[in-house]
Amino acid sequence: MDCLSRSTVERWAARFRSGDADVTDGPRSGRQVTATNSENIALIESTIMEDKCITVNQLEQRMEISSGAIDTILTTELGYPSICGKWVPHKLSENQRLARLNIAKKLLETNENCDSRHLTEIIIGDET
Repeated sequence: MDCLSRSTVERWAARFRSGDADVTDGPRSGRQVTATNSENIALIESTIMEDKCITVNQLEQRMEISSGAIDTILTTELGYPSICGKWVPHKLSENQRLARLNIAKKLLETNENCDSRHLTEIIIGDET
């Protein structure tokens, strides 16, 4: 469950009661994030489209940015989880959904007369 902790709610309530109703993020100390820019995002996405089995270490060497920045770009910016060692788009297009639906129907038709336990070995899902 995603919810705020009690202490956070109490701290915010105290701030609001004191008249501080500003909800924007204040300045933070530390190094500014520069690796997650649109150029790097586009380059990583095109690299993955060419080789879906590329590793984060290989991307790190090729891009010369940290593995943490690459992971942020892959998971947060592009929404690609790693599935069985391949980077897969999390959001499916309409054509991809229809293709998966057709494949699932063919699998069910092919295995229509098989033992139902066999069907539990087939994983079918839609990310949306």
